[in-house]
Amino acid sequence: MSSSHLTLLIVDDTPANAMQLAAVAGELGHSAILASDGMEAIAKFKASSPDLIFMDIMMPGMDGITVARRIRELPTDKWAPIVFLSAPDQMRDIVRGLEAGGDDYLVKPASSQILRAKINSYARILALQREVQANAEELQNWRLEAEEQSRLGAHVMSRLTDAAGLRDPMIRHFNMPADTFSGDLLCAARAPGEVLNVLLADAAGHGLAAALSAMPLTQAFYSMTAKGFPLPSIAEELNRKLKSILPPDRFVAATLAAIDVRNQTVEVWNGGNPDALFINTRGKVAMQWASHHPPLGILPDKLFSGMTETVVFHEPGDLVLCSDGLTEAENPAGGWFALDGVCAALSQAQGCETRCASLLQGVNDHLAGQPGHDDISALLVSVPINRRRQVRSTTPTPAHHGPLAEWRLALSFGAEELRYLDVVPAVLGFATQIQALRPHQGTLFLIFSELFNNALDHGLLGLDSATKSWIGGFELYMRQRGARLAGLHGGRIDIAFHMHQEKSRAVLDISLADSGPGFDFEKCPGALGSGEDTGNELAYGRGIALVKHLCEQVVYSGNGNQVWVRYGVSDLIVEQEETGAETEDEAITRQGDNTDLLLF
Repeated sequence: MSSSHLTLLIVDDTPANAMQLAAVAGELGHSAILASDGMEAIAKFKASSPDLIFMDIMMPGMDGITVARRIRELPTDKWAPIVFLSAPDQMRDIVRGLEAGGDDYLVKPASSQILRAKINSYARILALQREVQANAEELQNWRLEAEEQSRLGAHVMSRLTDAAGLRDPMIRHFNMPADTFSGDLLCAARAPGEVLNVLLADAAGHGLAAALSAMPLTQAFYSMTAKGFPLPSIAEELNRKLKSILPPDRFVAATLAAIDVRNQTVEVWNGGNPDALFINTRGKVAMQWASHHPPLGILPDKLFSGMTETVVFHEPGDLVLCSDGLTEAENPAGGWFALDGVCAALSQAQGCETRCASLLQGVNDHLAGQPGHDDISALLVSVPINRRRQVRSTTPTPAHHGPLAEWRLALSFGAEELRYLDVVPAVLGFATQIQALRPHQGTLFLIFSELFNNALDHGLLGLDSATKSWIGGFELYMRQRGARLAGLHGGRIDIAFHMHQEKSRAVLDISLADSGPGFDFEKCPGALGSGEDTGNELAYGRGIALVKHLCEQVVYSGNGNQVWVRYGVSDLIVEQEETGAETEDEAITRQGDNTDLLLF
């Protein structure tokens, strides 16, 4: 018995021959369709699409050779073997039959035993053909599904990673995937205080699995940066998120950096990536940050450290982050591009844009046309030295239409909360939900973070900002801060916000008081100035002068452990006949005449 049912088309003008073959086919469990001439054979082939054809050659009208040619010319999606069964037995007859599209040739009369063997043989072949065809169709369906998933995945990932931050004029980058998807993730965003945060993550492996491992980092990075969370807190949250969702054999190497041009600092957390570099204008490595942490997603919260390295830069240059796919890119001889190759490529160009192009050209030359074995990516940040200058703003304070609802917020933080809470983003995240304050988020971040950090660092922790001016002082200052904060067991900071109407304007009053011995703010450079540039080039002491520029009033009291500032939120535009308030044009003119901002 055949392994599968077949439909045979038997073409013979002798009914006895056709019936004999049909009987043999029936014994084997197959069905037969009979045709007595060529035209009938072609019509029944089109109608029934048989699996196997037995064809006589000597027939009136259209002979079997012509019928075979006509059948082979018909469009079909399957192969139906044609076996010639005819009396002519000369070699030329057999060759003509095979050349016309036949697959086999039997000479009449053929025994039933031979016919059974032939039918069973073709049944096995056709069964294999069906299996191969089914597998091919399944593979095609998988391919189409994979292409659709790839298209959708690429669209979603491009939306998640194509943030406006990567188009920041300070940034240049490239990402060369080893597969359809890249497991290297590049992110950049501005924090409220205009600090530029960047992330270069390299997930284990490459392709879709690696890309999916890195994707969870995007939302946490962007949202925490937008709220002003410090870099250590961002690193801790990224590790916590990956540890909770990735399997044990998956992890993500990452480099986080915060570039603060205003304070001339670069802060770096490196977990498992090649060294981050600071290349000066002479093409030399001025600073270098090796990996001092394991990749994200390996350690539990209690063992993970978000400790960063912070340095003050005194000359312009380019911060360079890269994945190990760049340093481990192999040339045809198997040699790595290595960190030396990175430095050599960077030293040959000037400026972030040309250096990025030079680095890309360098690794492509090293690969010599070969594809990389891993994803290759780099992110370069141009870090300028901007001298502060005071300029007059041409943009007036925004106007608020209608009366302003008075709003108050008072908070008090003890030592326990101060040890683990990121107070500045937590408080401002709530305060800036007030519609009138949302446009001022960046400025309020600068003001409040400076006031709060003074209260905490100097009022409660007793830190001396002069430490920052020493060689390696910024790192020492941050280590002291971490140690003293961890050991803080007493003291508190009280905070109050009060937004209200002052004549025809909306103003925000901010008050802070700490329980420490006091903060001698008058000794800080620029603290006594009324808005003039002090020319201070030190790595500390410029914050109070900045607050004075941004606020209408700044008043310290007590031993310096209490401060009150007033910030202009908006002009109030109300019906003049009801209030007698100034007109909108008058408000804009007055505000334009009295608004000075410090630009960086």
